Amino acid sequence: MKIKIDLKIFLAILFYCFTKNIKIFALSFIFICVHELGHLLTGITLGLKIKEINIHILGFSIEFENYGKSRNINKIIIDLAGPIVNFIIAIISIFIKDSTIFYINILLIIANMLPIYPLDGGRIIKSMLIIKKSYKDTVIILENISNYTLIAITILTSFLILYFKNIAFLLFILYLWYISIKENRKNRIIQKVFKTIDNNM
Repeated sequence: MKIKIDLKIFLAILFYCFTKNIKIFALSFIFICVHELGHLLTGITLGLKIKEINIHILGFSIEFENYGKSRNINKIIIDLAGPIVNFIIAIISIFIKDSTIFYINILLIIANMLPIYPLDGGRIIKSMLIIKKSYKDTVIILENISNYTLIAITILTSFLILYFKNIAFLLFILYLWYISIKENRKNRIIQKVFKTIDNNM
């Protein structure tokens, strides 16, 4: 099992210290980690072995070695586990009357279920598409869904930044663009490979 640490996490900590939002950052980080533990425990329950743990700016993420015979179904179950954990915590926070915990977990659900790969929502769509479509078609469709969603969210976030004057919205959208561009580059390589194979047939 490999463990990787993204050094950008320390920049995020410094940012929240300077803006005096360290409490919000700490709570968010805790519930993001609990979210990922939901993925982790679900994978272990399904009998999967951990391949890699990545510690990054949004907590940590887990990759499993093998997703078993029902690969895509197992992936969907694992990807849904994180948001379900946040939903349960949000419900509990209503009874203990803690609005901060409630809103943090609701925002985590919304953010993670966006149909942008590699967020949970994008992963679920990929697993669903690949059951019916070829891998090549899945990559193209998923990229289009991710890009159109990102454009729409960028427009919406622009209004939120102007209204609330909160730089956190800007950081969130910049992070989404970062992961989206990174995945698009991977998709370009995959599409070139498929194109080369098609041309040689």
